[in-house]
Amino acid sequence: MSKRLTRPELHALVWERPIRRLAAEFGLSDVALHKICRKFRVPTPPVGFWAKKAHGKPVKITPLPNPEDSAEILVRESTASNEPEPIAEARVTLLASLSGPEERGVRNPIVESTFTKLRKAKAGRDGLIRSESSGMLRIAVRPESLERASAILEKLVSEGARGGLSLVKSDNGAAWSCDGETVAFELVEAADRIEHIATEKELAAAAKWKREREEYHRRYGYWRDWGEPKIPKWEQVYQGRLAIKLEEVGIKSDRSYWRGELIRGTFAETRARDLVRSIPAILSTVAAMAAAKRHNREFDKRRQAAEAEAARRRAAIERRRRMEEKASALLDQLVGERTRLEQLRLLVDLLKAAEPALRERGKRLLDWADARIVSLEAQLGADHLEQRLAAAELFGSDDVE
Repeated sequence: MSKRLTRPELHALVWERPIRRLAAEFGLSDVALHKICRKFRVPTPPVGFWAKKAHGKPVKITPLPNPEDSAEILVRESTASNEPEPIAEARVTLLASLSGPEERGVRNPIVESTFTKLRKAKAGRDGLIRSESSGMLRIAVRPESLERASAILEKLVSEGARGGLSLVKSDNGAAWSCDGETVAFELVEAADRIEHIATEKELAAAAKWKREREEYHRRYGYWRDWGEPKIPKWEQVYQGRLAIKLEEVGIKSDRSYWRGELIRGTFAETRARDLVRSIPAILSTVAAMAAAKRHNREFDKRRQAAEAEAARRRAAIERRRRMEEKASALLDQLVGERTRLEQLRLLVDLLKAAEPALRERGKRLLDWADARIVSLEAQLGADHLEQRLAAAELFGSDDVE
């Protein structure tokens, strides 16, 4: 849906009701409508204007500069309401830029060189002539459609220039340049699927196979079912219906984060609509795709950062688990050594109580047990414990979270 307004008419509307409400009536965002107003030098109400008016306070309307300039403004409805805001804004901003006066006579060297080559090219077996060279537009049409394709592309490039889009050379053919991003595209002649009418040659081949099959049956007693020539029910025919195909670009989200939800990028002619009428939608989609590429890079950065943080947390949890396992094992070992030390002390006390009755070997055992107690006490001391913890790589500065 679109609406044509003069500057005075738009000025009257924006001072009659709030921008947000007026933008909703046009199917735009308030940001897009503000941009249209700035472009055509239509002043808008300041902050607090509508609150003052609602409370009966005096307000001042900024007059329209150069009211004699009644340039026609075409306001087109946005179709991007379900897309993320930056992508939707790219669409409506591009559409707003097409509301100004049309630029005529825009010539593009890429378009001219492409069609110069196509006019000399020969059609292939499918009847199409093609341009797929590096730095040229990717085109595949019948010779009969060539001049109409040229006119459409000239119009497309002219309108694109108004929206800040330009054609640039690339390895895979010319592409649109929009805000530092490139969007590849091609113009092709779309094939129509129509019912196939069998040719005399096809009918003759089918009749011959049937006769040979019957002969085979008479000779050998069974039917031969292989080798039957197939006559297709449908066929693809080129009838001059052109289409613009933009490269596949998706919008990544948490729900679809590998490829993203694809933006519709094919615009084909129908009986009721030709490509020229689709030019605003094509160009706004190019702008949306450029914005989507920026959105996707930012999304990938955020996702990679989130994945790195999740990996760091998993690693920290794993380190803590391993540390707790090693610490538990060391504690069990220390408890065992402490238990053994206490048991050994008890034994030594009992031996010392019976020392007068001990003979030479018993006294030597008692001396050895005393030395063993000293050794175990040293192993359980602070210095030796620090060495054991360091050897097990436990409770160092890296283990503090």
